[in-house]
Amino acid sequence: MLKEAGAAGEPEARSNAAFPVKPRVSVQPPQAGFHHPAGKREILEMLRAIGPLAVYGLRSIELVRVPGGRAATGAFGSYHAPGRIALYEQPLPPWRLPGLIAPATRRRLERAGALLAMLPDAGATLVDWPDATLRRFMLEEVLLHEIGHHVLQQHTGKRPVRIARTRDHEAFAARFAEKQRDKLAKWLRDR
Repeated sequence: MLKEAGAAGEPEARSNAAFPVKPRVSVQPPQAGFHHPAGKREILEMLRAIGPLAVYGLRSIELVRVPGGRAATGAFGSYHAPGRIALYEQPLPPWRLPGLIAPATRRRLERAGALLAMLPDAGATLVDWPDATLRRFMLEEVLLHEIGHHVLQQHTGKRPVRIARTRDHEAFAARFAEKQRDKLAKWLRDR
């Protein structure tokens, strides 16, 4: 069962305090051995820092269980038009992933602060997330990326179907997240 939590009554963030955050943030309790690395408070703070243009029309952000009960398979979040973002629970670190991960994925995780150990003899990869690195990854990489999908959909007709090829949608969302990280660099450093 989802526990709904609106933005009303939340303390105003220092930056962009005049911007009332409208999306509903709901939290589904994680299953045993999993957790939600970023909570409602951190998500609302990030939305306030991003500003109203990017979150206009965003209806909800849901912290939900991993679809189909899959373990750490790279399912971090998804966008569902119109205006719904799902952020998936994550297994408690460290993770033991089957196979050796691709170099691009390795660089992305290491850039976010993950510690990776490739185990070629075992055909596995160990991923550890020290301190608050997984929370930062969920906010700075996953949430910003999914908001990028929302921005593309919202500002090109608000249709419930994808308005671009998957490759183009992904490229736009990645560029959006990168630009937002650059704009929010000081705010993110102070977190």
